[in-house]
Amino acid sequence: MELHVDVEPFAFLIGTWSGEGRGHYPTIDDFTYTETITFTAIPGKPFLKYEQRTMSPTGTPMHTESGFLRFVGGDALEFTLAQPTGQVEILEGTTSTDHRSLTFTSTSVGNSPTAKTVTSTARRYTLDENLTAIHSEFDMAAVGVDATNHLTSDLRKA
Repeated sequence: MELHVDVEPFAFLIGTWSGEGRGHYPTIDDFTYTETITFTAIPGKPFLKYEQRTMSPTGTPMHTESGFLRFVGGDALEFTLAQPTGQVEILEGTTSTDHRSLTFTSTSVGNSPTAKTVTSTARRYTLDENLTAIHSEFDMAAVGVDATNHLTSDLRKA
């Protein structure tokens, strides 16, 4: 497959990653889940398609989101995401020089009229030295609670 020149340094992300996660937030009980994320290249385009889904320990679907990881030059990144819970996120970020760390902060979070109010998000993805495992963290400010860690997961490439 012909990868866009801006995607080539991140080709190791392409594929499916799965593992276990933990969630907590001041307004809910702690929980665990299984997470799967998939990055797919579109030939010749400067972005990766992103799909994420989680399931409870009993296999019940919990959450899903989809969007695009955009490579906009140098170490700059953009992440656009939509969620069926009624939120859309636009995040700006950077990558480390070795591309093993991707850090994003929301510049805009939109909420549908019936969704719970999320005011900001942040996401961090850190890869191991072999580029075969991802540690992810998701922070959120929502429903009157200041930004705090909400989700943490450890994923391995399938």
